[in-house]
Amino acid sequence: MDNELRDKVAVVTGASSGIGRATAEMLAARGALVAVFARSSEELEALASAHAGRMLAVAGDVADPNAIDRLFSETESRFGDCYLLVNAAGMADPRLLLETTPEEWDRMFAVNVRGAFLASRRALPSMLANHSGAIVNVSSISGVVGPEKFPGSVSYCASKGALISMTEALAVEVGDRGVRVNCISPGSVDTGMWAKVSGGAPADMAPAEVAEAILFLASERSRPMNGQNLRLW
Repeated sequence: MDNELRDKVAVVTGASSGIGRATAEMLAARGALVAVFARSSEELEALASAHAGRMLAVAGDVADPNAIDRLFSETESRFGDCYLLVNAAGMADPRLLLETTPEEWDRMFAVNVRGAFLASRRALPSMLANHSGAIVNVSSISGVVGPEKFPGSVSYCASKGALISMTEALAVEVGDRGVRVNCISPGSVDTGMWAKVSGGAPADMAPAEVAEAILFLASERSRPMNGQNLRLW
């Protein structure tokens, strides 16, 4: 199991902290070649330096198509075609709907949905050409229909729900061409984002636990799964 992703090329967005960072570290520890992407160049460089030769740091805004193109161009030049894309970049900005400006709403969707769209669109041509690859989108319990929602989370819930729906639709488009697209929706995770929005409430799980589930969805162990939303809570 530890060697199942050895020398596979992975791209992880939102990799400077939280779930993205834990996933990138776990991938590198298990032999993958990992490109890490986020806005914080210093944190990315520090992360990559701890995995010399197996990790590439590229800084940029996930909602910027030029930055995403640069991410994949540098990854392909250094490591080769992307086999695994983990769309872990995300944000939360708690505020009531009536206090949310159109610009704030758009930024939520830019990070949580547009970023996954841009990265997936850039990753897919080589995956489809190789008839091999996996995309894992990181959503949230907040995007799942049914579980209790909280005041101040309308834009966040809407964006995470959109990401789940995007996963299901994209899986249908590419599933018969060798590429699987799945989603993971954890409950509260012990991250800086959770600390910011939780008011001190304890988290249900650690980032490494979510990373383990992401690696499962990336591996051949989950080969029959496509278009699924794996819920953790």
